[in-house]
Amino acid sequence: MQDAYMTTSENPLVSLSHTLQTLRDQESIEALVTTTLDYLRREFNYALLWIGLYDRLSHRLRGVGGQLTQEGQVKMPQQFALSPGDIMEQTVIQQSPVQVADLREESRGGEWQALASRHGIQGTTVFPLCHRHVCFGVVMLGSSLWGDFPSIEERSLLSMLFGELAMGFHQADLDEQRQRLKRPHEPLLEMMSQLQESQSLDHRLMTIVVTTQQFLMPARTHIYWYDSERELFWLRAQEQATGSRRKMGSTTSRNGSQYQETREIPLAEFGGFHKTLCDNRLVAIGEAYSSLKADATSRLMAQIGARSLLAAPILSKGQLLGFLSVEGTEARIWREEEKDYIRGAAQLVAIATPLSHLQERITEIELDRDLTIGLPQDDISLETYSQRLSQRLKDAPVLVFSADSQTNEIQLLSAYPASSGWEVGESFPSLSFVDWQLLQHGDGAIALQLSDDFNEASTRGGGDMRLTSWQPLFIEAGVRSPLIANTEPGQLPKNFVVIAERSSRVWTSSERELVTLASRQVGQILRRQAMQQKSQQNQRMVKGIRHSLDCLANAENWQAAEASHVQYLAEMLESPFVGLVTWEPGLKTGVLSTLVEQETYEIVLGQEINVKKERLLQKVLSRSGVFGPVPVDRLPTVSQAWLGPLQGLVLRAIALQTFASSKATGVILVADSPQREWNERQVEVLELLAGQLAWGRRAVLLEQRLNRYRDRLDPLNWYKQHRLEELYRSIGLDIKHLTQLTDLTGGVANLDEDDSRARSVQQVRHQELLRHLSDSLNGAIHLLKYEQWRLQLKPEPISIVRLFSRVLERVEPATAKRQIWMQVHRDQNVTLYADPAKFELVFVEVLLAACRRSPAGGRIDIWYRSVTAEEEAGTEFVELSVTDSGDVSPRILGAFQPAILSAPREKRDALAASPLDRPPGLELIIFERLMRQMGGDFLIEKIEDGRIVSRLLVPRHS
Repeated sequence: MQDAYMTTSENPLVSLSHTLQTLRDQESIEALVTTTLDYLRREFNYALLWIGLYDRLSHRLRGVGGQLTQEGQVKMPQQFALSPGDIMEQTVIQQSPVQVADLREESRGGEWQALASRHGIQGTTVFPLCHRHVCFGVVMLGSSLWGDFPSIEERSLLSMLFGELAMGFHQADLDEQRQRLKRPHEPLLEMMSQLQESQSLDHRLMTIVVTTQQFLMPARTHIYWYDSERELFWLRAQEQATGSRRKMGSTTSRNGSQYQETREIPLAEFGGFHKTLCDNRLVAIGEAYSSLKADATSRLMAQIGARSLLAAPILSKGQLLGFLSVEGTEARIWREEEKDYIRGAAQLVAIATPLSHLQERITEIELDRDLTIGLPQDDISLETYSQRLSQRLKDAPVLVFSADSQTNEIQLLSAYPASSGWEVGESFPSLSFVDWQLLQHGDGAIALQLSDDFNEASTRGGGDMRLTSWQPLFIEAGVRSPLIANTEPGQLPKNFVVIAERSSRVWTSSERELVTLASRQVGQILRRQAMQQKSQQNQRMVKGIRHSLDCLANAENWQAAEASHVQYLAEMLESPFVGLVTWEPGLKTGVLSTLVEQETYEIVLGQEINVKKERLLQKVLSRSGVFGPVPVDRLPTVSQAWLGPLQGLVLRAIALQTFASSKATGVILVADSPQREWNERQVEVLELLAGQLAWGRRAVLLEQRLNRYRDRLDPLNWYKQHRLEELYRSIGLDIKHLTQLTDLTGGVANLDEDDSRARSVQQVRHQELLRHLSDSLNGAIHLLKYEQWRLQLKPEPISIVRLFSRVLERVEPATAKRQIWMQVHRDQNVTLYADPAKFELVFVEVLLAACRRSPAGGRIDIWYRSVTAEEEAGTEFVELSVTDSGDVSPRILGAFQPAILSAPREKRDALAASPLDRPPGLELIIFERLMRQMGGDFLIEKIEDGRIVSRLLVPRHS
């Protein structure tokens, strides 16, 4: 690696000696920088040279010289702020060199990283320019080689060079300060313009302190304020030589030693100092000079930890407000310009103080108006209002209590600030009758003055007897001057405000009036919050009702609707357990159908409960409204058998009953903690949602019952109608044949006695007709006697050959009338298993329907085959297919799809018009129901060639 050190002189120390002497002779910063850069270019081979001055006030670096030797004239950063963590700030703060192996890869390089990337700068060293622990700037040396840093010998030369350069900067800074001291009016005028922009007295005082520190450059600058009550000066604003503002406490002086700030200066020990200030005289203590006596001077300097002091009084209308002081850690001769400046600065403080007090008073008046006269905004919270009131009362804690004169219960609603030591929600001692009357009829806010030696005897001995039960509590919390106000004067307090002032103070009449009016505003905020809370509760209740209705209307099934309904009820009641026991009217057994638990109570879902013998349920059913609360451990033994896991809770219950005379269909059980008391809203929520669930269950149970009746009575009515029609037709034919036979018998009676053979034939025919007629009537007796309200299915084996023989005979008149060719495609003789009368009737009606919709002269084909249903565990069926060329309405076929027919009834709209509610669609539904009751099925569809296929699926075995 090529060494950056490339001296051209025979003796580098001689060259450095000449350069140092040249630096000592220079007076301007430009000459110092030029001399340094010339030396660096002459003795070293660095690609990057840059010198920057450090501005302590703005924490910035300003470039004063530099170059890129290999690139000629290149624009380099001239002025930039130091960022936390970058290499420049590290050099300035730590006051030690920082080395970077490759500046191009250094993320802390800031603008220099981009410049290094463009010009190939790698190994870089940043040296601080320090003198007497003060950093005046930095020097950056960069090489085009990686990790190219000065050697130990080179660093020794550079340290001597940069030390002399820093000393020159220090001397130039002192010269500049001396030039400024000749014109003290300039910083004073500048400071006056800055004071106009300040918003508070403390901000103005800080501006004066900082400007004074910058102008006079002492070790420390202070403003002490005068407290006439405590007879002392207390530290109000400060600044020190490092230019950084610190809080009062331990600080570090310019020479690095620890110094404890003097926070208070008592007048008892420094009476002469106080008298000098009151006489509007300057206090100057410096090298071999003091405007105070020797003993007073030594005590004062020991107190403030300084060797030189310049203090100017701050007087307003002849009254001493405090003093402005500058202090040095070394003996110093104070110039007249410095004394003139400190007097002028102190007078600016005196001028700014009344103006600040006036502005603060105006602010207080505006704040008082907002707190008392103006109504609180709709969106202002109790905490925000308490914060404003606390700020107005010098950060005194503001407490808001709720009070119940009936139960004598008092609770803390709000405490500002939260760190004041008062716990929100805590209960407090009750008040006496006299205290209640005092808060009700008191004239404004009540002010107390408490002392640490409080006891009951002191109150009886003539002490303050107001709120005696609360005085020990206040004293324990450190409250010495509480101020109490009722939020509704003239009425028994529902809420009251307490200003928990910890210092001993006397409340003025204006402050008491302010708190009185502010407490009324607090009352308005609490009433508005209560109205908003009630409105929110009503909205939640309406939302709950709407949610409940949506659940009942949109749930997949009624069980899901009930579960969602009960879940929402539990959320609104915020109860750990909600259960639902349901049953159908007339049944003795109910089921625990739904549970919502915040914890696992190990109660078995779905267990059966004897409603008649369960005394808890009977008690709930015997009364209207909400039953309870009743502790679970006091329930009857039968009830504890299934509710035992809820031990320690109390139970409330309500029956699912639409009106007083209706039968209940269930009971809602709610378990809660014994410590929790229900309000009217919770009772209303339970009653409303229970009423909704009761009406919903009643509607569902009624619909289910009507659907069962319809499913049973529609096929029964259809079957009876067709059987009666068949009976009417059969009996009519028999009567017709009997009539004909009777007429014929009369003619036969006139025959010869030898012709007995014809007479015998007529008698046999007559007997057959009577027997057929009797069989028909016997079938009708069975229909009328045993199938009044429900079909009676009696499956038995049926030969398909005989079946076709009877069925084709019955449909022959319809086929002959319309000249329809009906062909049976026989496979083999199989046996069906079904109710003969009912299945034959269904088959006949399917064929007749095919005949009616087929065109005249059309064709009907009948197939049958054996099939096996895998979804029904391999059950064997016989499928009868009837194919015709007729037409069926697409609406009927669409409504008769298997997916629609098999869907739960809960998803169907029972009130929506359907083509299956009337013939011919109704007949298809009846075919389907009858076939399913016999273990089979019925389907109808249109195939690809446009024909209609009706399929009857019949079991082959029982």
